Amino acid sequence: MVWAAFWGFRNRTLLYIIDRDFKSKKNGFLANLYIVVLDANARYIDNDLVFMQDNASIHTAEKVKDWFKEQHVRTTD
Repeated sequence: MVWAAFWGFRNRTLLYIIDRDFKSKKNGFLANLYIVVLDANARYIDNDLVFMQDNASIHTAEKVKDWFKEQHVRTTD
């Protein structure tokens, strides 16, 4: 899976490649790894903007939703 964020005309983060966790259910991606990426980029997340993401299981995990609430970030869900 890859992750990056962009906003405005020239603003963007680095591109992250998140590997599958073969010890997890269905060899999927872990929400904890997604939160690590979000933490690394929290300084770029503007609370005036809406953070858009799809319904991937790591995006809808309760711990990820809690992270966005704690950071006061509006999301598309």
